[in-house]
Amino acid sequence: MKRVVFGAVTVVLASLAWCGLCLAAEQPLLLDLANSNIKISTFYNGTTLDVTGKVATDQDVVVQVSGPRKDVHLKEKGKVAGILWMNKTDVSLEKTPAVYMVYTPIDKPAANFLSPELNVGYKALVRDITISPESADKAFIFDEYVKLMEKSGVYAINEGTVKYGEPNNGMKEFTVTLTIPAKMSAGAYKVTALAMQDGAVTNRVDKNLTLELSGLPAAISAMAYGRPLLFGFMAVFIAVGAGLLVGVLFRGGGGAH
Repeated sequence: MKRVVFGAVTVVLASLAWCGLCLAAEQPLLLDLANSNIKISTFYNGTTLDVTGKVATDQDVVVQVSGPRKDVHLKEKGKVAGILWMNKTDVSLEKTPAVYMVYTPIDKPAANFLSPELNVGYKALVRDITISPESADKAFIFDEYVKLMEKSGVYAINEGTVKYGEPNNGMKEFTVTLTIPAKMSAGAYKVTALAMQDGAVTNRVDKNLTLELSGLPAAISAMAYGRPLLFGFMAVFIAVGAGLLVGVLFRGGGGAH
C-alpha cells in the first residue's frame, strides 16, 4: 500500500514540475492596436498607430509590420558599350512583401534581433523571395530594391523604438508608435509581436491591420472598377476642361514687350 501511495505522490509531483516548466517556457505575450482599421480619405497623408502590450520581464519584444506579398517586375539599368546607361534586362522579385517594417527594443543593439535564424530583418526576408533570371546579381538587386522601398517609406528598420514600462508581477508593458506612410496602399496587413530571449523567439502574436478607402477615394475606386467606361469618359472630360480653363486664364498675354 505504501508503495502505491509513494508512486502516486511521485507522479503528482512530476506532473506539477512538468506543468511548471511548460508555463515557464510559454510566457504570455499580449498585443493590442489602438486602431485596427485605418480610413484613407481625401486628404489622407499617412498617419501613426500606437501599439501596446505585455511581455515577461526577462524577455524582449520586436514588432513587425508586413504584407501583402506580390510579384515585382523591374528594369535593370547598366552601361551599354561602356558609354550609355540603358535598360539591360528585366528582373522579377516573386513573393515580395509590399510593406516590411521592423521595430527593435530601446537601449539594445538592433543586431541582436536581426538575423535569418530569428527570421527577422532583410537578410531573413531575402530568403523567401525568388529573384530571376538566374544570371542576375541577386544580392545587388535586392539591396537596390530595399533602398527604393525605404525611400518610399514602406520598408524600414526602426532601431530602439520599442519602449518598456516598469516590471510588475513578472511582466512589463511595451509601447511603440508605428509609422503608416502615405504610400502604404489600401489592403490587409499584419502586425506581429515577437518575444525573444537568449537569441531565440519564444512566442509570437499576430494582429490584423486593415487600410480602407473611404469617401471620395472609395467612390473613385468603385467607379474605376465597377463602371470603367463612365470613369474613362469623366477622366477625358476633366482633362479637356482643365486644359480649356488654363487656356482662358492665360489668354491674351501675347508675351511681354
